[in-house]
Order: sequence, then C-alpha cells, then structure tokens
Amino acid sequence: MRHPTRLISSVLIGLALPALTISAAAVPAAASQAGTARHSAHHSIRYASVDACTVKDLGSIPCHTWRLDLLDGERVALKDAMVAPLNAKGKPVKEMQAPFSVSGDGESVAYFRKSDHRLVVREFHGSAHAMGPVHVMPKKLLPRGVGMNEAWVRLSQDGARLILGYGVKDGSSRARIFDVPGARETGALAPFGTFRGFSGDGSAVLVDQGTDENTTELAVYDTAGGELARVVPPETVAVNLPWGLSSDGRTVAFVTGAGKKARLRFYDATTDQSGGSVRFSLPSDASVEMIDWTGEHEVTLHLIRSATVDRVTILRVDTSTGGTRVRDSYKVRAGTFTYQSCGG
Repeated sequence: MRHPTRLISSVLIGLALPALTISAAAVPAAASQAGTARHSAHHSIRYASVDACTVKDLGSIPCHTWRLDLLDGERVALKDAMVAPLNAKGKPVKEMQAPFSVSGDGESVAYFRKSDHRLVVREFHGSAHAMGPVHVMPKKLLPRGVGMNEAWVRLSQDGARLILGYGVKDGSSRARIFDVPGARETGALAPFGTFRGFSGDGSAVLVDQGTDENTTELAVYDTAGGELARVVPPETVAVNLPWGLSSDGRTVAFVTGAGKKARLRFYDATTDQSGGSVRFSLPSDASVEMIDWTGEHEVTLHLIRSATVDRVTILRVDTSTGGTRVRDSYKVRAGTFTYQSCGG
C-alpha cells in the first residue's frame, strides 16, 4: 500500500510529559490560523483512497474510483475524478494514480476531472447528497511535454489555496499557486527541489532544495511567488522531516526523538535561530507522516503505525505545554492502492 506523504519530490511526478519552557520565538505571532476549524463527524473527510487491482504485466494498479471515507463511517464515491493520469502524449499511465489532494479541514478535494481533464476543487459538505460547488482551474496548466503523471497537487488547510507542481528534465520542480474561490492563478515558484507544505493559514509555502555543498536550503514564499525567507538550516532541522510552517511564515515545527524522548522543536527560518522545544510522548511504533499548524498554539501530527494495513493516529500537540490529545484513529481499508489523509 502506498501511504500519503508531504515529502513531494521532483521524482514523483510518492501521554503528555512535563513540559519545558519554550521561548517567545516558538509561538507564532499570527493570532488566527485557518486550521482552527474543528472536524465534526457529519461534514468531514477522514481520507480518500483508490482500490488496488492486479493486472497481468502491470502488477498492482489503481482501479475502480476514488472514494471518500468520512468520520461518521459513511463512504462516498467520486465518480468524476480521474484514477489513472495521462502522460504527455495523452495516454493513460495505468500503474499510477492521478494527482489528488484532501484539504486539512476535510472539506475540499482537488483532482483532475474525467470529462475534460480539467483540474478542479470540489467542496464537500458531508454526504453523497451534499456535494458542494466545483471550482474549475484555468486550462492548459502543464507546459508542453509534461504529463499529468509528472504532476502533483496539494490543498491548503482550509482548501482556499491550491498548488500544482511538476518535475522538469533538469531534476528540479516548478509549481503554480491558485486562489480556489476565484479559480485564478496568484503566482509561481522559482525552481525548487521538494514541496514541504502550506503554512497554517495558507498564506505561504515551504520548499527545500539541495545545494552544491551537499546541504539543504530551505525557502519560504508567499502565494504570489515572492520570497520571504531563504536559509541553510542546521542539520538537526534538515534531517528531521516532515516540517510544518506556521501562519507567521517563519516558524517551522518538527519532531526529534521517539517514544517518551520525543520533542517538538521550533526553528525560525528568517533568523536561522532555534525557537526552543517542548517534550511530549509518541507511541513507540509510530512514525510522523505529517505535521501541520492547526492553531496559534497547536500542531497536529499524523502518525503511521503499520502492520498488514496502515493504522493512522492523529495527535494534537499543545506547543506551549506539550499536552497531547488524540483527535482520530483509524485503519485504512484493506485492498487500497493509495490513500490521501486530510491534514490538520
């Protein structure tokens, strides 16, 4: 099974413990975050998935249709979403899934539409009979010679921003950012290596790039493509993925250690300074798959606990105290080719 990741590369185109005091720099200045909207069982997507089928000469491929599993246990089919992407010649690449994304609040999905191959964002309001409006992005989003199979999409926490990225021949990535309600492009990013996520309020994006000195360079851009920060972070930051960018556009959260030795750490991308840390506890068998700022003093972690199928635990962590609370926990359905969890 292929599980979700925020580490989108150009190749894709795949118990609280006593708290420590953290510095003021560790707390974002922004008073509001889009992710503060809480999930409720009657109107939220838990995850989206597509089934796996075995085909001679191809092995396991995505098949049938994308489905949305809801917090209340209902399951909704998205029959208009493409399952297999098209290559640059317009031919389906059957062994891959088409680009797909679920917003962090679980109320929007982005995908390429079967009927006309347009990139769309569909709002979702909780049942098969409550699909919301569809926002259709502009035509011809990918340059000549680049197929849908070389592209990826990602929605912001509130679904109001969308990024479409793709790889190019030199091994780097390009990306375009869209305002979803207006269905318009707001900016493009300079060449980069890997997209790491939107900020908590969707006003900025975090990317990284390898350098000639064999280091990692981190950069933050606004949604018009303007550079807000660029820095080579210390190794402690660089090697501890994933990262989550606060709504202040500068504070990066990441996790070090495991089990009872886990720490949530903060790094200021504009000053290249540590913002302190807070101790908390993780299950011993868990790996951190996603990290998102979902409040002024809160991050939400998606933990993957794999057995025969992926088990997902979603953990909220108070950035001031280290207190934790499980928001949700579930097993991904057996027979799944790939799935996309919501973020925060």
